Amino acid sequence: MNIDKRWVLLFVAGASALAGAAVARSARRRKHRTAHAHDHGLQLKSWENEGGNLAPVPATAAVAAVA
Repeated sequence: MNIDKRWVLLFVAGASALAGAAVARSARRRKHRTAHAHDHGLQLKSWENEGGNLAPVPATAAVAAVA
């Protein structure tokens, strides 16, 4: 095997490693986004089942702020 063939083999191995890393990164990012969206949906449903409104402000706090 002469020097030119060795460089080609090294280049192919390096390109394969970079392509594999790019695919793995993309898959990991997609999985993270999907898990985040699913978790957000569950939290939203839980919040809506609680009534979906914020707690009312106590009347004493509103009066104290005016005075």
